[in-house]
Amino acid sequence: MKLIIYRLFSFLLLPVGVLFSIAVLLLIGAAFSNPPLFISIFFAAGVAIYTFASLNFLIRGIDGNRFLGRSSKDWFIVNALVSVIYALSAIAQQFILLLHPEIIENLATSAKQNAGDSLGLSVEQLRQSLKSISVFIFIYGVVLFIHIIFSFSYLKKYRYLFNNEKVNS
Repeated sequence: MKLIIYRLFSFLLLPVGVLFSIAVLLLIGAAFSNPPLFISIFFAAGVAIYTFASLNFLIRGIDGNRFLGRSSKDWFIVNALVSVIYALSAIAQQFILLLHPEIIENLATSAKQNAGDSLGLSVEQLRQSLKSISVFIFIYGVVLFIHIIFSFSYLKKYRYLFNNEKVNS
């Protein structure tokens, strides 16, 4: 049952991993003129790499029973750690927004003031959109965190896939 959940979560994480990959490619140029943007790109790239590395581990390693190599495990672990930080910050963000709902109100108001009528949305619609986005990010963070926990348990269980020596299961 745990492997079914892991498989389901792996494929649920995939669309966001693809979006993060596209965002990294589109924003890398902008980061050179705005260096703090590199931090966001770093986390987006780490989550995207983790998503694809975990899917590779699932499909080629667990399902295909093929050896993956030591460097594959290193990429997997390093990007899983980056993804843990991202997931925990996504979860914490929702708690902060629940404790301080005025943050969303201020964001919606300032976005409406800065964009004027070009957005075509009212402050209430902006507020609802921001709430929906923050709930989506929270759910994504929870799924990502659970997936990472499962990944580390499967890394331990299937560690022979990274050593190029098969163990009888």
